[in-house]
Amino acid sequence: MSRAGVLATVVLAGCGAQPDPVCPEPLVPAYVSADEFLRIAERAPLPRLLVVNPASGPGTEAEPAFRRAIATAQANGARVLGYVATRWGARPRAEVARDVRRYRAWYGIDGIFLDEAGDDEPRIDQYRALAADARAAGADFLVLNPGVVPARAYFELADVVVTFEGSYADYRRWHPPAWLDSERTAHLVYAAPQAADVPPNAYLTTGTLPHPWGTVTRPRACP
Repeated sequence: MSRAGVLATVVLAGCGAQPDPVCPEPLVPAYVSADEFLRIAERAPLPRLLVVNPASGPGTEAEPAFRRAIATAQANGARVLGYVATRWGARPRAEVARDVRRYRAWYGIDGIFLDEAGDDEPRIDQYRALAADARAAGADFLVLNPGVVPARAYFELADVVVTFEGSYADYRRWHPPAWLDSERTAHLVYAAPQAADVPPNAYLTTGTLPHPWGTVTRPRACP
């Protein structure tokens, strides 16, 4: 999910009286301003995983407002992951590692979201190296986003793999292989109806192309 042309606006509503402050949505891309991220972080329930993206990555300098917002989200029970583009393997390893280190040093994030990830066998060694660099830099939680079901070896590298990114119409026709472990996968779905019936590892927005993640969508109720 490239940041180019994409701005995700996430609104997290309450789930009834005395809810658990953390809902089970596994992954929410919150590519918003620091002020909006703080509003999300202050409002229960929070998803378990929030992806932050200050400037198509960490940017060139730390932003105190993002640091405060991220710390608030963490204090309220969410894990915050830093967005890092890999350009399907075309981005140099050193640049990816630099972004990971900046997130850790500037924002104290919990993990890393490697976007535009490879999915085939020829690139597995490249992503094994990127994953090792992220872990060595202190990223305790790692997500890969190829947006499709990758070769099985990719699941050895990450805690969660995004195995679907696309429209709700395509999602309804999608048939994942039986071997997939739903607890270690996430789905990112756009152009979805408000009352869509989907598994708990899917994040939905009613937005449509070219800016699907720029639409506010009320999340499903907490269980």
